[in-house]
This record gives sequence, C-alpha cells and structure tokens, in this order.
Amino acid sequence: MSFIMDRFYLLFDAVLALLALGMFLGLVRAIAGPRLSDRIMGINITGSLCTVSLAVLSVFLSEDWLLDVCLIYCMISFLAVAVITSVSGGRKGDGK
Repeated sequence: MSFIMDRFYLLFDAVLALLALGMFLGLVRAIAGPRLSDRIMGINITGSLCTVSLAVLSVFLSEDWLLDVCLIYCMISFLAVAVITSVSGGRKGDGK
C-alpha cells in the first residue's frame, strides 16, 4: 500500500510541476507577446492553469475550501479577460 501511495504523491508532484511550467510560459507570452491578442491569450492561459492547480491541490490536500477559492478565481479570471478584450476592441473601432 505504501508503494502505491508513494506513486500517487509522485504523480501529483509531476502534475503540479507541469502546471507551474505552463503558468510560467503563459506569463512569458503575456509579457513578451508582440501583439495585444498574444498578451490576452497569455493572461487567459495563466488564469486557467492557476485554476486547475488549485483544483489539483484541493484533491492532493483533501481540502474542500480550496475548490471554493478555485471557483471564485475562475470567475475573476474570466471577468478580467472579458474586460481586457472589450477595452482593446473598443480602441480598435475608433479608427486610430
């Protein structure tokens, strides 16, 4: 039984490491993106991967309250991307 639990924890560690790498690459795209659409996509990817990381941590630590934090963060991330998209779309329509 101990062997199975050790592999289980190793799997969770690997998943969290890959999610952290994805968040880092999303932040790089958000900062270095040559276009505004690249930056918006980088912000969206980072928010989504952060939400998934919180869900994985909730299962790993057996803490239900982390799922509540995950849902709230997901809503805030969606609103942030929607606002940034609408602001950038309004700027394009001015003809400038």
